[in-house]
Parts: sequence; structure tokens; C-alpha cells
Amino acid sequence: MAKKINLNNFWQVFRIVQIVLWSTALLVVLFFVGVNAGMLGPMPDLEAIQNPNNDVSTTVYSADGEVLGNYYSENRIEVGYDDLSPYLVKGLVATEDKRFYDHSGIDMKGLIAAIVGPLIHRERGGASTITQQLAKNLFHQNFHKVGRIQRAKQKLKEWILSAKIERMFSKEEIITLYFNTVEFGNGSYGIKTAAFTYYGKTPKELKPNEAAVLVGLVNAPGRFNPKKNPEKAEERRNLVLKRMLEANLIDKTACDTLSQKKIKLNFHSPDYREGLATYLRENLRQELKAWCEKNKKQDGTKYDIYRDGLHVYTTIDSRMQRYAEEATKDHLKFLQEAYFKEWRGKDPWKFGERAKPDLLEKSIQQSQHYQELKALGKSDEEIHKIFNTKTEMTVFSYNGDNGSYNKDTMMSITDSLRYYLQIIQCGFLAVDVHTGEIKAWVGGPNLKYFQLDHVKKSTKRQVGSTMKPLQYAVAIERGYDPCHQVEYIPPTCGDNKWNPAGTNKWKEGDLVPMQQGLWYSDNRMTANLMCDFGAQALVDMAHKLRIESELDAVPSLCLGVSDISLTEMVGAYTTFANLGVYSKPYYITKITDRKGNVLATFGQEHAEAISQQVAYTTTEMMKGVVNKGTAASIRPHYGLGNLTLAGKTGTTQSNSDAWFMAITPDIVAGCWIGFEQPSVHFATTSTGQGATAAMPIVGKFLSKSYGDNKLKLNPNAVFQTPRDSSFSVNFDCSVVPVDTNKNTTLTDP
Repeated sequence: MAKKINLNNFWQVFRIVQIVLWSTALLVVLFFVGVNAGMLGPMPDLEAIQNPNNDVSTTVYSADGEVLGNYYSENRIEVGYDDLSPYLVKGLVATEDKRFYDHSGIDMKGLIAAIVGPLIHRERGGASTITQQLAKNLFHQNFHKVGRIQRAKQKLKEWILSAKIERMFSKEEIITLYFNTVEFGNGSYGIKTAAFTYYGKTPKELKPNEAAVLVGLVNAPGRFNPKKNPEKAEERRNLVLKRMLEANLIDKTACDTLSQKKIKLNFHSPDYREGLATYLRENLRQELKAWCEKNKKQDGTKYDIYRDGLHVYTTIDSRMQRYAEEATKDHLKFLQEAYFKEWRGKDPWKFGERAKPDLLEKSIQQSQHYQELKALGKSDEEIHKIFNTKTEMTVFSYNGDNGSYNKDTMMSITDSLRYYLQIIQCGFLAVDVHTGEIKAWVGGPNLKYFQLDHVKKSTKRQVGSTMKPLQYAVAIERGYDPCHQVEYIPPTCGDNKWNPAGTNKWKEGDLVPMQQGLWYSDNRMTANLMCDFGAQALVDMAHKLRIESELDAVPSLCLGVSDISLTEMVGAYTTFANLGVYSKPYYITKITDRKGNVLATFGQEHAEAISQQVAYTTTEMMKGVVNKGTAASIRPHYGLGNLTLAGKTGTTQSNSDAWFMAITPDIVAGCWIGFEQPSVHFATTSTGQGATAAMPIVGKFLSKSYGDNKLKLNPNAVFQTPRDSSFSVNFDCSVVPVDTNKNTTLTDP
């Protein structure tokens, strides 16, 4: 007979179990309330979750909308949900959290699978949801550096944060936050930076296989990096593609086809020393830091270019910048080879008017390695032995390995210093004539190896004959016309020993039309004009054209012996092309915060410098330099045809500096070629003159720019003429006007 159940005991046990369960539940709730209150350490408040404190890169944009580069502590640019490719969104969910749209931050099925899976010899399931990973990315980014107990505490806090995030944000917003915070390797944070770094695309433009590579990176950016570990990256990509197939995002044919492909990157290094306009961006970085020191946010703190996500808009045109860099690299490669052939086995700094025979030894003694060895107590004999021992090193070369500027070689430290002294340097600047907007800026061969920027105002070199148009402008301003006859004799001012050599195009005592002196860059002709008006008149003209460098009022100033920056010279030449109005070169248009609020604007600066008549006449005379004179080869060699073009070549003592300045109705472009030390120079004028060393870069740049229809430059444009209808000037010096009353030749207008 069955034994009767004691109902009193049953209900007593039931009540005890209820109490235990409710007590346990209450304790769990109280525990999580305590964790939320900070029992296990500080918890972010609601405002912090709504406004995560991510470091966001400052982004630099070209005028045509291309990203030129970033300044960052974490290279991150934020995007919105609509900016994401659907393959990114669905691929992430399929791979990292397939029940993302069904849970509220914690996936209980996944959690149970993660615990039970290993016990029944099954594959371990994923327990961490996208929301939990977001919480970890936002607030516990150093989780991998802590112990197990601390990690357990963080995990509990992540659960609470995940629940808060799910209540505060939509699923789309969570996905967006996730893609904006996750690291993708190679210094890339956030999907926008990653898409550009690996593929040169926006997140919206990514194809399924490209999206799969980037989704695969979020799990372990170091292990699955497609640049460093392509095989493992392909395995991970194929896993993501498989998950996308299982989620019906792609079909089996696409999955199989894409899985067989090798990963093909279009890699853009986030290194600020690489990419477009590196010298400009470095100059901009310094200017932005100074701007941040003077400007504060609403909370009173200073802006930080590395964290505050500023947007900086420049005048640079990425296409023209690319043409300038291509022209520079292409020509300097050729020029460097010619230079080494000329000086083979010799040290250039031991020869010429600017010779410094001890330059190499001084370079050795000024080197950081020499100073360190001296500090260690090494003798000069020991140091020289170290410096003369060959070792493996990577050096800069225009003929670098695999198309780069890097070349692996065996070389001693002394030989490397000798080598670097002889690397050709350059500066190139192109400016919109009418606005002053800088369209292209090349400060040197390669910022990684050479930090000196040969464009900015603080870097100055002798300008040679590019100074001569200013002297001819003085003559025009004082009443001479292009056909004014100059007697071809030694100058009659200054030191008696000052007798600059002429071109030998004319005989002693010939009467030569003034404009021809400019066409053929004749020093004697220019010197005689200097004598007619005095050196101070040329100094005054330079100041009118906004040249700020210190100029000595000496006769040789007209031949360009003073040091002036490329930026100043290009700015001065805008005045000639712009009918006497100076356009100040500038390259920043505005700065905004990460939300697009305008913080600062920068505009054009113009000034009436000289009369329209003087500017027009000088420019027309410079057209003769291109059509008949020292720059006559530029048209046929670079296909410039009937392009309206004026210019001036320049070469300094011992062929140390080569210049070319070009003017079109739209653009002023200037180029300087030389070396870091003026005592290093080209061996011959045929190689080192402005027409050979500098002009080809300008010619190639103009050819590519005017050949690009998208730039909308007008190859048929002409220089403006003075608005004074009564103004006329004669450039045809074959017919000399005669005074019929006195029957004498007129030399003055």
C-alpha cells in the first residue's frame, strides 16, 4: 500500500524553495544594482554612453573632396549608418552575433552554448554579442592586459552597459557605434579609416569580398591583417563569406568564386609622411597646433587636432597635386642620374665660387651618431673607424626598390653622409592667379627622409634671374617701353670690378631693345637698367609685390643674389598675371568641428601693387622668354601648343640653384631645384641651369593639368589687357619710331 504524502511537509519545503529562489533573485538584482552603482569600480554614466569619448582624427580635405590625410592619436573618422555597405552590416551580424536583432544585449543561448559546448565535446559557441563588444570597445579597451578576476569584473559591467545601450540606442545606432569604435589594424580605427587604408574606398563602396576581409579583422586585427598575414586573412575572409552564405546574403556561386580569390589591396598608409601633399600637411599640422593654442571649445578647453575630429578644408586640388608630384619624381630621377655621372669620383663642395672643402667633415661632426660616440668617450680615431665601416642600411633613392624611395645597400656612415649631401632637392608651388589659392605644393623629394620644406617662407635661396622681371618692371614704371634701346656696354654704377658677363649675343656698343635683355636673360643689359634707376628702386618694387625677405640695396640685387622663398616669388608673379593686383597664396578655406559647425574661415587677400599698364607690359615681355628666349623649348617638349604662357628662368652662381617661374591666365607655377647645402652644385650649366633643371617639372605639370578636362582650365584664355582704352604699347622693335621734325631716333616713349 502506497505511503501517503505529508502535504504539510511538502508546502513547507515549497515555501523554503520559494524563499531561496526569491532571495537569490533579489541578491542577484541587488548585486547588479551595486555593480551599476560602482561596487566593482566606476561605471560610465548615461551621458558618457550617449557621447562616447572616442579620439577622432582631424581630417584634411582637398578642394575636390579627396581626403589628403589625418592627424590622430587613434586614426578614426566617424560615419553614419547610411554610409555603410549592407555587406558590412549583415556580414558582421552573420559572423559575430547572428541573434543580434533578437536579444537585448546578452545572448542567453550563446552564453549557454559557450558553457555547455566544451562539456559535450561540441564546438564552443560565441557568448559575446555585438552590443557587449561595443561596451568593451567604448569603456574597457585595455581588457586584454588585466588578470582573470579583473576581467570577470569587467564582464559583469559589460552586461549592465549592454543592457543600457540596448535601451538607449536602436539596433542601427548600435551597429554604427560599433563600426566607429572598433580597431582594424595598421593604425586604423573605425570603418571609414579602415576602408580607405586597405582599399582606398568609402565604407559604402565596399564589395562583398572586401567587406568580408574587414569584418574578419574585428575579431583579431593583428592575426588577420591582410597586409601582414595574407594567408590567415584569406582563411578568416572565407569564414565570413561562409556565414554570409548561411544568412542568404550571397549565393553559393558567389561564395565559392570569392573564396578562391587572392586578397587584392589598394593600401594607403596612414603614416603622415606618405600619401599626397605630405609637406603641405606637415606645414598645416604646425599651423593647426598654433590655431588650437589660441582657440577654445565651449567648455573652455583648447581644441586638440589629434582627438577632436576637426575637418580642415584646403585649396589643394588633388589632381593637380598628383600631377606636380609625378612631374617632380619623374624629372628628378633623370636629373639625379645626370648629376652623379658629371661628378663621378669627385666631391662637388670642393669646387666653385661657394666651395666648402670641409663640408663633409663638418657634417660628420654635427651628426647625432658622432655626438653620441663622443659622449661615450670615443676618440676621433675610433669614431672615424666606426664611420668608415660598411654596414647594411636602407637609403633614399629616386631608383628605389619596387618603385619606392627605399634602397637596401651596403654603405659606411661616412659614405651615406656624402651620398645624402648630393641628393637633389626641390620645391614646387602652383597658385590660382586670381584667388591666390594654392593648388599644388611639393616641398621636397620625400618627407620621410628630408624634413626641410623648400616651399614655405622660412626656407630661402638665391633666386637668380627670376628677379629680373622686377627690374624690368621698374624700368617700365619709370617710363621705358619694351623697345627702349640699351647700349651694350659694361654697367657704369657700383664697384668698378662689377662687370657681369653678358650672353655675347650682341657686340660691344650695340643698341639693343630692352625686352631682348629679358628674353635672353642678359646680365649686362639688366645691370645697365639697374644703373639707370638705382638699387633702391628695385627694393621698393619687390616690397610692392609683397616680397618680405631682407633685400640689400646693392647693384647685384638685379641678378638675384638675395635669398627669397618660393612662396614669396610665386606670390609676386601673381601680380604680373593679375593686372597689377597681388593675390596672397593661401591654402586653408575653413575649419569645422566633427559635427560640421564652422569654427574658422580663411579667405582671399588682394592688394593693388602696381599699375595695370606696368603689369601687362612686363608679362608680355616675359612671353618672349618662352616664345624666343631661354625657355623656348618648353612648348615643343611638353605639348603646350598655343597655350598663353609667360615665364622666366633662373640660375645662380656655380649652378647651385635652378629656378623657373611660369604664368598662364589661370596659374602661376614656380619651381626651385638645388641641394640642401649651396656649396653642392651641378658641374655644368647645361645640366644645372633653370631651363634644364627646373623648367621640365613646370612643363610636365602644365601639360598634365591643361590636358585634364575635369580641371576646367581654359587653354585658349589670354592675359587681361588694361581697362584704359587709350593705353597702347609697341612690342615690335623691328620698326623704330622716328621724330620727323628732328629726324632722330626716339628712345623713350
